[in-house]
Amino acid sequence: MSDLVREFLARTLASAGGVVERTPDGLEALLPASAARRLGVPEELAIGLSSSEAAAGGGVLDGRIGSSFLEGLVAARLERAAIAAVTLPPRDQHPALPDDVPALLNAVRAGTAERYRTVARFLVADLRVTLHGEELRSTLVSPTVRLEDGGRTEPFDASDARPIATGPLGERERQNVRAALRSWLWREGLAAHSGALETLSRRARRDLERMAEYYASLDAEMAKAAQRARSDDERSRRAAKWAALPADLEVRRRQLQVRIRPRLGARIVAATLVETAVERFEIPVRRRSREGSVPVFRRLADGRLEGPACASCSVATLRFYLCDDQLHVLCAACGQQGRLDGTRCRACRGSQPEGAGIRIEDPTARLRVGRLP
Repeated sequence: MSDLVREFLARTLASAGGVVERTPDGLEALLPASAARRLGVPEELAIGLSSSEAAAGGGVLDGRIGSSFLEGLVAARLERAAIAAVTLPPRDQHPALPDDVPALLNAVRAGTAERYRTVARFLVADLRVTLHGEELRSTLVSPTVRLEDGGRTEPFDASDARPIATGPLGERERQNVRAALRSWLWREGLAAHSGALETLSRRARRDLERMAEYYASLDAEMAKAAQRARSDDERSRRAAKWAALPADLEVRRRQLQVRIRPRLGARIVAATLVETAVERFEIPVRRRSREGSVPVFRRLADGRLEGPACASCSVATLRFYLCDDQLHVLCAACGQQGRLDGTRCRACRGSQPEGAGIRIEDPTARLRVGRLP
């Protein structure tokens, strides 16, 4: 185990620009001033990995498992997602694009498709999706994003993948990935925690039913107490408490809503950059008096056909509408049956599609408390 720790420390300090020398009992390192300040250590340091060396003191840092120095380096390393790059070889040639692909739901083709071969880049992002509710739950999902336009596509079969060296993501590619993953989290993030949401819904229904029973019983008791009062002052006090019951119920309902409200978060913990050959078809289209073109891609690694990204939800789709003003591509779910003038197109308005959520029948909403019969 100490050899693994030694190797991790050596690589981490070297990646920070340090010069590292291995010793029988640990490491010695010389770090740039900026790296030393960031890590909170001196520029020249010795790291002990044996019990005797770590306990010796004298400026020797304890680098053993469980030490604050090692834990700090591990935490800093986990803040950066690990990324690998692979290529997928093309398979046999594929036929021409079928006449019914793509399916234009409110537009027509305006000419012959242009076909050419190119290389496309995709990012398979391993996301840790956390659900904050009464409990903290997390799960891993791996959506695939086409970097050119941010389209969320089907996953690859990576059995033939080969590692490669490639350039980092450009700024436009980063923006497309961020937009696609935010859209995925908005629309489908809760579905990744369907089991936890079902448990949360059951608990919420149980708590609401108990709350309804409690306040119905309390309302009946307060009504009787107001009627049994022996004096006008006592009757007024009891009636005032009874009249305040609806406000108290509303406070309790809001507290429960805050407690059970699911809150989603996501972080990329690892990613794979995939480069693979594709055939690209540029298809001329016309919507009313406006003309443009839309792309369709055939992934040569598996022959899958994929359409452009929906301008609202980022799903790559082969069945889509085009908006009236800007010819935005909108999938069947976001296209609103083709009613897509500038005031209703979600992409023109910049609005998000409706996110997933949980709906719970609330028996307390039907309660009528604090009122005279």
